[in-house]
Formats: sequence, C-alpha cells, structure tokens
Amino acid sequence: MKSYLTVLVFFLIVLLLSQCKSQRDGAVDNNKDLRENMQDMMIYHDNLGTQLREGSADEASWFLEGMDSSLQVIAATFDNQRRLTEQFKKTYRKKLQPAIEGIRNSLAEQNFPNAINAYRLLTRNCKGSPADHVCEAEV
Repeated sequence: MKSYLTVLVFFLIVLLLSQCKSQRDGAVDNNKDLRENMQDMMIYHDNLGTQLREGSADEASWFLEGMDSSLQVIAATFDNQRRLTEQFKKTYRKKLQPAIEGIRNSLAEQNFPNAINAYRLLTRNCKGSPADHVCEAEV
C-alpha cells in the first residue's frame, strides 16, 4: 500500500511538472490548418479596416489585437510557405509588425488618419505573404 501511494505521488508530481513546462513554453494549442487561420486573420483584418473608417478606437483595438494574435500563431505554427523566400516569422517581424505597431500607437493617441495610413501600409506589406489574398480591403 505504501509503495502504491509513493508511485502515485511520484506520477502526480511528474504530471504537474510536465504541465507547468508546457505552459511556460508559450505554445498555443492550435488545431487549425493554414487556411482556417488565414480566414480568422481575414475577418480581423476586414473588421479592423471597417472600425478605422468609422472612427471606433475600442473596436479597432480589439480587432487589431485579434489579427496580431492570429498572425503570431501563423508565424509560430507554419514555419514556411511555398510562395515565400524566407520564414513567415521573419516576414511578420520585418514587414507586418512595424505597421501593426503604427496602428496600435495611433489608436492609443486617437489619431485615425495615421492609423489608416498604417493600415494601408500593413495591407501593402501583406502582398507576397501567405496573407496576400486576405489583405485587399480598401480604407
């Protein structure tokens, strides 16, 4: 009985430590394929443009964070794509993240003309990325 209890406690400790490690890794449990992730990103992108046109900072910020989160999941989950010459993570950091930060900063200042310009830059920079068919909205 005592050895059974010892084995059970050891097993529970190992299970607990493995769960703590997986939470620290920051990995996202994403069971979607690239097409489904791109559809999510498209919805966020289109709604972000609509909210920027309407001048709604709170909703635009929410859609911006959702889109940025989707792009980060895509960058972490799908290392490369046949139409890219480099990893999408590098494309995200080099081309998309600066425009997203520009939108984020402009929204914090309630500066919608600058936010719209950054949105247009983001849309232009999407061309040639896996998101190129998604980022075609006009603002």
